[in-house]
Amino acid sequence: MDNNTWQGLDLNTLELNSDNEKIAYDKNGNKIYHEDSDGSWEKWIYDEYDNEVYFEYSNSDKYWSKTEYDERCNKIYHEDSHEYWEKHQYDECDNLIHYEDSNGYWEKRAYDKTNNISYEDSDGYWSKSTYDENNNVIHFEDSEGKKEAYKYSEHGIRIETIDLNG
Repeated sequence: MDNNTWQGLDLNTLELNSDNEKIAYDKNGNKIYHEDSDGSWEKWIYDEYDNEVYFEYSNSDKYWSKTEYDERCNKIYHEDSHEYWEKHQYDECDNLIHYEDSNGYWEKRAYDKTNNISYEDSDGYWSKSTYDENNNVIHFEDSEGKKEAYKYSEHGIRIETIDLNG
């Protein structure tokens, strides 16, 4: 690929804006190229759903990142030039149920039929939330000792927080 083109665009034809930058967008309005007055630049590529799938930056590391999405546009994998990566898993309702990264950190979430959720992570933190039929959190509890209940108005506005620890 010619150094002066990006996604078929001749970068030499870009004009400077009032901030002395060169910026280009794709047909959907996504920024695909940005060059600062010092000559540093950023480049992006998007998929057909406007999800960013590639990013590159002209810093001294020649940083880049790539992201993959599933057919429902959920991010499932990300990696970059620093050997960092992330993996994401979703249930059939597109709720994130598992996350892990190259640093050894992970998160797990479980949802029941009424969207009550339990959460835990590799740092030992956990939480449980219970929801009402309007998707309002009515009870929350976590590993740090927090226990609360919540009451809502008929319009779904939280009107009271009750500390269940006393």
